[in-house]
Amino acid sequence: MLEDSATDAEIVQRLLVKEVPNCRLHLAMNKNEFLQALDKFSPTLILADNSLPQFSAAEALRIVRERRLSTPFIMVTGTVSEEFAVDIIKSGANDYILKDRLTRLPAAIDAALKQHKAEKEKMAAEEEIRRSNERFQTLSRATKDAVWDLNLQTGSVWWSESFFTLLGYDPGLPVPDLYEWVTRLHPADRDKVIARLEKAGKNTIDNWEDELRFRLADGSYGTLLDRAYILRDDSGKPTRLIGVFVDITEQKRWRKKMEEDRLAGKIEQQKEVSRVILQTQEMERNALGRELHDNINQILASVNLKLGYYLDEPDNNIDVIENCRQDLLKAIQEARNLSHNMVMPAFSERNLRDELELLVENYSYRQIVLLESDSLNEAAIPSTIKETIFRIAQEHLNNIHKHAKASKVEIRLSNDPGSVNLYVRDNGVGFDIRQKRKGIGITNIFNRVESYNGTTDIQSSPGKGCMLSVRIPLPGSPAVPL
Repeated sequence: MLEDSATDAEIVQRLLVKEVPNCRLHLAMNKNEFLQALDKFSPTLILADNSLPQFSAAEALRIVRERRLSTPFIMVTGTVSEEFAVDIIKSGANDYILKDRLTRLPAAIDAALKQHKAEKEKMAAEEEIRRSNERFQTLSRATKDAVWDLNLQTGSVWWSESFFTLLGYDPGLPVPDLYEWVTRLHPADRDKVIARLEKAGKNTIDNWEDELRFRLADGSYGTLLDRAYILRDDSGKPTRLIGVFVDITEQKRWRKKMEEDRLAGKIEQQKEVSRVILQTQEMERNALGRELHDNINQILASVNLKLGYYLDEPDNNIDVIENCRQDLLKAIQEARNLSHNMVMPAFSERNLRDELELLVENYSYRQIVLLESDSLNEAAIPSTIKETIFRIAQEHLNNIHKHAKASKVEIRLSNDPGSVNLYVRDNGVGFDIRQKRKGIGITNIFNRVESYNGTTDIQSSPGKGCMLSVRIPLPGSPAVPL
């Protein structure tokens, strides 16, 4: 409190002690004491008289703001003109109170503190938005996948930088509008994309994942995996579509070749191609172990959209910021998990049993996993088969973690002179093995085992968990009968 009258200061102090909980007041009676108090006291709020000799509330306020302090400031004075009061409010004061109306002071203090708190939260939110946007822009540049954002209200489209590179657009030109983008779709894919966009606008779908063909800059068509999610406002009305394009042109070419070989009866050649593809994928995983996955981009794209919504509608929507913060923590954890999952241990130097134990340890549900490998003789197993067993265990544990809701997982690994055997059983929710699989996890397991002439058996039903049994023959032993 800046006040040169001890009597007036005493009156104010008694009022504040009575009306304002936990009030602690420091009195400064001149300019020097005021400056010292700013340095030492770090006040929550400043009360300033306007009639001090050679010092005024206006000058005190100017000093406070020059120091870039956002401390709430209330002028408490005996008399003041209406013009002066308006000027000091314009200069940044929160309020002014006449000494003959001190009963207003507690309410004015409460209002000033609430306003200050709101401003601090707004500044913190804006800073978090700035940092989030900065992180999002950095991550969108780091990935090769193309992130897109369609505003369903305005029809405007946003692309990440990699979108231009992937589809062969000139990055120096504006983002093409929705009509131009649709015209570059393959004619056979155009209608289904338009139909999906119409369903999104009518709020009849939540997301999709599909392949489509797109005309590139050289006139050829590339194949893209399109994943899209719909964002809605508080009333449930769809407002934005966010998605990611992943270039799977080469994968499609390989699949086509593999299918042609299979139809031509070249089963063994197809298996060799599968092994080459899998080994290439492992090499790529090691190279890309610290790169980002499109799941992270989807999370961050969602954060970007939510923050955009908050900027448009900040009132009563501060929970959007906390929601975004949780999404960012999830993205950070996803990046850490991705880095660990993509790097293949060097089994020419490392022990399979130890790596499996470490794999289990890295999962949040490790306390429910029992690993039995006492019957394993690693000296008889080539490193390439160890890699396959490791990836199968990793893939299946991921499936259990994401879908099974299991409270117990049993893993047994052993080998005999002819084969390596992996057995994984959980007591989770199970599934109907007769239904078409939506994910690629189980398909990858079958492909890995088949590439080594092995067999895979999966037994499951709703509510009764799942049992996976894998057998891979060792080199020199007879192939496992199909």
